[in-house]
Amino acid sequence: MSLFEDKNYLNRKMPFGKNLSFEEILIDSKDEPQVFEDERETLDNRILTLLVILPLAILGLRLLFLQSVHGQEYKALAEGNKLRATPTYAPRGLIMDNFGKTIASNLPNFELDIVPADLPDDQASVEMTVTKISEILNIPKTALDDKVNALDRKSVLTQNILPSITKEQALVLLSKQSEYPGFVVNDNPIRDYKDSQIFSPVVGYSGKITQDELAARANQGYLFNDFVGKTGLEIEYEDYLRGVSGQKQTEIDASGNSKKTLAELQALPGNNIRLNIDYDLQKTIYDSLVRSIAKYRLPNRAAAVATNPKTGEVLGLVSIPSYDNNQFARGITQDEYSALLNDSNHPLINRVISGLYPPGSTVKPMMAIAGLSENVVTPQTKILDDGVIRVGSFTFYGYRHEGLGVMDVYTAIAKSSDIYFYTVGGGRAGTSISGLGPEKIAEWLRKFHLGSQLGIDLPGEKSGLVPDSAWKRQARNEQWFLGDTYHYAIGQGDLLVTPLQVNSWTSTIANGGTVYQPHILKEVADHDGHVVKKIDPKVLAKDQFNQDYIKIVQDGMRQTVTLGSAQSLKTVGMPVAGKTGSAQFDPKEPSRTHAWFTSYAPADDPQIALTILMEGAGEGSSYAVPVTHEVYDWYVTNRLHK
Repeated sequence: MSLFEDKNYLNRKMPFGKNLSFEEILIDSKDEPQVFEDERETLDNRILTLLVILPLAILGLRLLFLQSVHGQEYKALAEGNKLRATPTYAPRGLIMDNFGKTIASNLPNFELDIVPADLPDDQASVEMTVTKISEILNIPKTALDDKVNALDRKSVLTQNILPSITKEQALVLLSKQSEYPGFVVNDNPIRDYKDSQIFSPVVGYSGKITQDELAARANQGYLFNDFVGKTGLEIEYEDYLRGVSGQKQTEIDASGNSKKTLAELQALPGNNIRLNIDYDLQKTIYDSLVRSIAKYRLPNRAAAVATNPKTGEVLGLVSIPSYDNNQFARGITQDEYSALLNDSNHPLINRVISGLYPPGSTVKPMMAIAGLSENVVTPQTKILDDGVIRVGSFTFYGYRHEGLGVMDVYTAIAKSSDIYFYTVGGGRAGTSISGLGPEKIAEWLRKFHLGSQLGIDLPGEKSGLVPDSAWKRQARNEQWFLGDTYHYAIGQGDLLVTPLQVNSWTSTIANGGTVYQPHILKEVADHDGHVVKKIDPKVLAKDQFNQDYIKIVQDGMRQTVTLGSAQSLKTVGMPVAGKTGSAQFDPKEPSRTHAWFTSYAPADDPQIALTILMEGAGEGSSYAVPVTHEVYDWYVTNRLHK
């Protein structure tokens, strides 16, 4: 029944007190528009349809936008939430000595990493997780906070926050990994350096790759968390030593926890490199220097290098003080690194290739070859060493002020006559000898490859300095004086060399005049043992020197041992030839000298050339020669003709 059919309703008292009959209401209603039930239902359906279609249309447009504009991005994210490709790190290749003895290998290493995208969404949960992990690792929470807060929370790349944790800590974290979303424990092998103090100047070290290094090596397959060579052989032969990382594809849940491994590509270890270095010889040289420094309370600064004079193979290379390269492998602390940087003895410098020193009297054999070659002197020329040469008001003394007597080229080398080589270099008033002069001295020193790099396979080699009059004008705006030439001729003044260069010219004389490039690497082999690279001797210069003059100098260096300044070596079980040197380095204290001795043996068939430098020690005959004696004694017993 409609309201219009309900007479009781219509007969109710209307507003304002007026009562209307049913008929009156019908008559009045004719003038008003009437809304019937079917029309009202149609209106309601239209409104309902509008309310349904409009949201669906908005939703459809939004979906179309997401698919067309961000479709690939969200697809990748969705796949990332389901599948995760994680790297497996490759161990670096072994570094071995000439006899296969290991110098650098690898150790399993647990590190704490983060996948930022898997961290909890709310900061409170992150803070709680960091607190728990810091307690397990027994480290301050602040040690983790800065690293975690600096991460890009959207990244799915694994990022390292602690390079090394203990096995026990790793096991605890692994057992509770589901409780710490985003934090993962990975095995990333680190270097294990044997006798690190002895070999670090040669081997160097590897460490975590930096952002700059990663950018510089883009498209070379390096990972965000890789190790890379930093110094020494580790960086020199990085391309051989680095392995090829593998990959493991796993299915993960929404919290980043691995459910199962779907596929795995094994990592390949790096190539192994074999050196010319003799592990035991290197250790013998190092131990002898350390004992001598301690015994005589000498400055803790020394360098030594041994090579095969017939090939340029580097048999030993020692720099003191040294450092523990395992500190860098495991992740050096700021305090440890600051201690190395602030050490006044500069342990991070490889003195053999980067240290620059006046060579002192070790240059005299080269000066003899230059003087003979330029006809300044002959083998028969006699020069009186009376202890002093005077030029006007200037006085130039020999190391023995009372003089050494009459010298020829053999005895001048053997007894290290300053007066003889002053005369060869700059001439002497009252004689017919005019001297070589600075330009000729420089020319002959450069024939021995002084003043330029020898090209050893280590980073950081210095060229040294071979001065001449043009250099002095340009560098100091000063003219060259006769006194400069006298100092030059005995290895003083502005002449600077590395111990490696001294060893090189010693080898050149020992082998008859060929300058070889020194090289440490012998060969490279892959992880199956197949040789992929072999190093052959490389000649830098030859046929520059008269063989007769080379032989004269060889005889003079042999007489250094038989009747000169290194006679203590006569008791070594093989014939030794060499040259001592005591080089002034402090103009304010001319009595302070570096101790040099450079030599080769056996003198009649050289197998080894050995150069010893002990900074600020004093006379070469007093300190460098005894170390040489110990090393040669060991060599005779353990290596001679073997």
